[in-house]
Amino acid sequence: MSIRIGIGSWADDEYRGVLYPPKLPAKDRLRAYAQIFDHVEVNSTYYGAPKPDTVKKWIGETPPNFLFDIKLHRIFSVSPKSANPVEGKRDLLGYTLERLEPLIEAKKLGVFLLLLTRFGPDKHSLAELDTLVRRLRPFSLAMELRDPAWVAGKTRAVTLKACRDAGIALVNVDMPLGPEFFPVLDEITNPKLAYLRLHGRNRAGYLKGGSAAEQHHYPYSDAELKELAARVRKIAKTAKDVRVVCNNHAEDFAPRAALALKKLID
Repeated sequence: MSIRIGIGSWADDEYRGVLYPPKLPAKDRLRAYAQIFDHVEVNSTYYGAPKPDTVKKWIGETPPNFLFDIKLHRIFSVSPKSANPVEGKRDLLGYTLERLEPLIEAKKLGVFLLLLTRFGPDKHSLAELDTLVRRLRPFSLAMELRDPAWVAGKTRAVTLKACRDAGIALVNVDMPLGPEFFPVLDEITNPKLAYLRLHGRNRAGYLKGGSAAEQHHYPYSDAELKELAARVRKIAKTAKDVRVVCNNHAEDFAPRAALALKKLID
């Protein structure tokens, strides 16, 4: 069993004084981050594939056991079928894998993360992921659904079975409670991997549709962190590897939550 706790950034200025000294140059922050945590969820890949020199820099600044979990490009969030190459157009997935090849060779590629935030069963089917799943099969794939309709009523069993059959780790979330939000499930759809993302519980921030910083503006309390630590321990009983990502990215809330959880779990 392996539990890796981390966050989705190492470069935010707000993390000075929490993860590294206040005057540490930005270029040295990943090295400092990797002295505390053993994985990170890379957000920049959601917008574009990294440059080869960037990937080599990541490898050189992290210890051998450090892993990078890679967010898949936002194009796949809108249409997972985009993983099916079209003649005459660039194969984005192939291009991404090519750029990540040094990370793969260094055995520092962790999990591919697919975010399906505006993807509901009223207009879509999980069969749309078939090509993406097939092409990523040598690697671990985690998928975060946001539409609660995927796990409502009879649809829930269908969704969980589809994830299990495809070997996809359905991302479990912590976020505000209510019918508008994806519920607490703690379902393990791939016994090799469990993925938990902590978005904070700022209900008003989510409902008013503000910026990501407004949505995630939530410092977890000590009591809530103890509750989350218990969730992690429970999940870890049925999954070989567990990822916990503090995604309450506002001010310095994410690193503080991750540090506290790491202490509680250790």
